[in-house]
Amino acid sequence: MSAFKHIMICLDLTEMDETLIKYSNFLVETFAPESMTFIHVMETIEVPDEIADAFPDMDKPLNELVQDEIQEQVDTFFTHHKKVKTNVVLDYGLTTEQIVQQARKRRIDLAILGKKIGYVGEGGVAKRIVGLMPASVLMVSETTPHTIDRILVRMDFSKMSAIAMKMAKSIASYTDATLECHHVYKLPLGYVPQKSPAEVKKLKKTLGDFVQKEYRAFLKKQKIQDEVPCTYSMDIQGDESQMLYSHAIKSGADLIIIGSKIKSQLANVMLDSTSEKLANANKSIPIMVIKDQKQSIGFLKALFDY
Repeated sequence: MSAFKHIMICLDLTEMDETLIKYSNFLVETFAPESMTFIHVMETIEVPDEIADAFPDMDKPLNELVQDEIQEQVDTFFTHHKKVKTNVVLDYGLTTEQIVQQARKRRIDLAILGKKIGYVGEGGVAKRIVGLMPASVLMVSETTPHTIDRILVRMDFSKMSAIAMKMAKSIASYTDATLECHHVYKLPLGYVPQKSPAEVKKLKKTLGDFVQKEYRAFLKKQKIQDEVPCTYSMDIQGDESQMLYSHAIKSGADLIIIGSKIKSQLANVMLDSTSEKLANANKSIPIMVIKDQKQSIGFLKALFDY
């Protein structure tokens, strides 16, 4: 059974679309999903008669022109129409809301978003989608290679870390990727610089022993076999996301998987701070944010009556 049955590619009519559509070929070749949905959401715009009259040669409504453009892009860069059911969707309204609704309607289990490194774009909409999407989300950049060889999983000994690890193992079964977990241990700001080199060495050993003990307890509690190596680093600056990302670079990871916890049950469904920071637009390593779909859908129903 495929790790991902129904995949959604979110397009925005920019240069990034070509990158995402080409990456979707890699996903089909690797995971053999049942369906691929390419979606773009446009605002409902009323064109004044005076403007329409000024362009009599425009024989198609704007929405048909946009639909044709998306279809042409998919026809040009997506090469697996015969292997998988392919949907090209043009929706209208608020981008985040419509994409989330379509994801639920089509039972999407993985949504692909662009992380613009060189292309223009701040990624604000993408961040909101990541926070509200009931499905897991993979953010890729223009430089993302079409390979998954080494996966780094954020480890905080929670249920979501267990879900993230299981997803990593599932992906590795398709890609033969090497797996590693990494735990970022938080220390008070300025704590380590006050210690002597000997004390720092002793502290690192003590932390290492503690992390491994916690990790073994976590594996036993979550009934996870085939232990994945778990490394750790000390965070004295209060930025777990940067420590995790820095380790990913050093270890040669080409995918970071993080199990995201819902931050608020009130006015907004938001990512926890580490997931939110990792999902920002200036990180080149792909980030996969794993969701607990039952929990996410429950909050969406409560908040938006979906």
